[in-house]
Amino acid sequence: MKTVERGAASSVLLAASFLDGVGGRFFVDRNESDVADRRTGTLRGVARYAVDPDGAGRLWDLSRQRLTQAR
Repeated sequence: MKTVERGAASSVLLAASFLDGVGGRFFVDRNESDVADRRTGTLRGVARYAVDPDGAGRLWDLSRQRLTQAR
């Protein structure tokens, strides 16, 4: 189990001004997370679809569409 300080470390790092404007990335233990890839056996890290800009764009468009319909 992590201490409160270690648990907050990535959030505190991401609030730093030198990362202003950085988005679409995942951080674990103050480091940018690797992308998990079953083909290479790298199973730790973030799933490839979670950092796919095209997928993010489609999700954004679908979300806007659904929210507009809900009004």
